[in-house]
Amino acid sequence: MRMSLLDVRVVVLLLVTCAAIETPAAAQDSLDVRQELAAMRAELQQLRAEVAALKAARDPAPSPEAQATPQQSAVEILKTQVAELAQTKVESTSRFPVKIFGTVHANVFANSATPNWLDIPNLVNPTPADGHAGTFSATLRQTRLGFTADGPTLGTVRTSAVVAMDFFGGIPGFQTGQVMGLPRLLVAFARLDGEKTAAEIGQDQMILAPRDPTSLAAFAFPLLFRSGNLYLRAPQVRVEHAITSHLRASGGIVAPIGGDLTVEDYRFVPPALGGERSRRPGLQARIGYASDEPTATRLVDFGVSGHYGWERRPSVLAESWAGAVDFALRRDWIGVAGEAFSGENIDAFGGALGLDARAAGGWAELQFKPTTRFAIQAGAGVDEVRGAAQHVVSRRRNQTVYGNVIFSVTPEIETSFEYRWLTTTPRGAAERSNNHFDWVFAYKF
Repeated sequence: MRMSLLDVRVVVLLLVTCAAIETPAAAQDSLDVRQELAAMRAELQQLRAEVAALKAARDPAPSPEAQATPQQSAVEILKTQVAELAQTKVESTSRFPVKIFGTVHANVFANSATPNWLDIPNLVNPTPADGHAGTFSATLRQTRLGFTADGPTLGTVRTSAVVAMDFFGGIPGFQTGQVMGLPRLLVAFARLDGEKTAAEIGQDQMILAPRDPTSLAAFAFPLLFRSGNLYLRAPQVRVEHAITSHLRASGGIVAPIGGDLTVEDYRFVPPALGGERSRRPGLQARIGYASDEPTATRLVDFGVSGHYGWERRPSVLAESWAGAVDFALRRDWIGVAGEAFSGENIDAFGGALGLDARAAGGWAELQFKPTTRFAIQAGAGVDEVRGAAQHVVSRRRNQTVYGNVIFSVTPEIETSFEYRWLTTTPRGAAERSNNHFDWVFAYKF
């Protein structure tokens, strides 16, 4: 501990005094000691006055209106520290609030046959030449990470942005590439939300057929893709408007994704395929009705949506179109949901089993949620090629039946078991089927 000049002088005085007292001569000169103590006391008072003057010059007295009680000062200090921590943990250059979110997603799965994707199968391939079908493995490539940002308010319009990614972008060509999932962009958009109208620019779920079956195992790609569930996340510009408190309309333009990229190696630059060469964006719209409180015990929600686009073929500009109806109903602990569609050249959305053809299909799901922690779902979906194309395409029909149980240990921790029976009917060949079993552990943050 450091000693001030004053403390040193006092200690020296005490030592001198003690030494003087211990000698016979000091005892005879007690008067001199008292005089010296009086002089030291005067010097001490002078030093104290100098210190007080220095403090007053460095820290001027606050004005009466600026004075606060100790309790108020402590509260203000805590508020300042909380504000600093909120920006030092996750900070943006604009100093607007940023929130990180994500899900650690681990699933263990097994297949009885040879599906195209081992963890989220949507087609069944022929049996290998050696005759040994079936697989078993585990992966975390459906793990998700993202962030949201709340931007400035422009009058009555709120601004925000979302970016999210997972590791479902494939694997590198390496000896153990199975455990090195590559990043994949899921969504990245900015929104402007007014009182009744909102605008969105970026990549998001398409406007057409936005509803998906309930599944924790199919987290990266929705369940029943190519079995009746149309799906694509694509760059777009959309506008949403609340016509009434129950009725809402959406419309926008979508990037022309034709779904005709067949090369299975890494591409740095997107190629100019049928959609891009059409030189026209796709058009999509939806009008939907929803009850006042979608989180309440009763829910009524349904919508009608459509898509229209083009693809440049070698000799013609082909049209791409689709119409869909989606619905969700719930009362207390039981509910139903589903979708039905019809369209042509919608292979980019999973329609027609991923082929350029006319097709129709859909899916339906029955939901049971007896408690807030426990939920059971069961359903089926089908996609079938229609018209003359069914006689020339390689696949004619795809069907999936599924059931799953989801248990929430806490709001952040969930586990699930799911079973799927998938059948693919090729043209001129026997039906191929696959049994898929999946156990999932998910931790959300």
